[in-house]
Amino acid sequence: MLKKLLFATLLLSSTTYAMHEFELNVNNKDLDLHLGLDMGQFNDTIEPDSFIVKARLMKGDSEHARFPDKEGTNEEQDTNILGEVGFVAQSSSAMAPGLMMGMGVKLTYTPLEKQSIFAMPIGVVSDYTLPFDSFIPLHIGGQFYYAPEVLAFEQSTRYMEYQANFDVELMERGLLTMGYRGIDTPTKDKSSTYYNRSYFVGFKFKF
Repeated sequence: MLKKLLFATLLLSSTTYAMHEFELNVNNKDLDLHLGLDMGQFNDTIEPDSFIVKARLMKGDSEHARFPDKEGTNEEQDTNILGEVGFVAQSSSAMAPGLMMGMGVKLTYTPLEKQSIFAMPIGVVSDYTLPFDSFIPLHIGGQFYYAPEVLAFEQSTRYMEYQANFDVELMERGLLTMGYRGIDTPTKDKSSTYYNRSYFVGFKFKF
């Protein structure tokens, strides 16, 4: 009976720890939406919080981008919506309590007028809960994705995305996030082109 009670308690705690995630990031020009679904909540054979399916929609602004000019003009082309879908396999580290590390793959696409982007970058993500004895939990995190030319299927010679963020857990399952991101898409004729480089603030909700 005691063993069954302990097992049930462990199962309940692992289930409540597993969470989907919704994130909204903004600045004065850009809008960035993220959704993460924890497959452990749908499939008993998958350990909770270990396999996350992710989707993203981002509308970047031309003020934070650099692309080739429109054909026959000196005007910069407008950015379009960037969409992503992929997954991350992650786990906590026994050597560093509070550290979550993951590896993932995603497909990225945006139908730009002069330089459509379609790539399959591979990357790493991390989140670390700072070991401070504070009333409000604090997190630092980041991610880095890269696709060489062989995984960049349109005009780009490669694809690189990086982000660093600092999160404050204002309430249970609700975090304030702020950080900096870059999405670089260099081409053969203009090596410094990028879809977005900007600071952002936003919210994360776990459910």
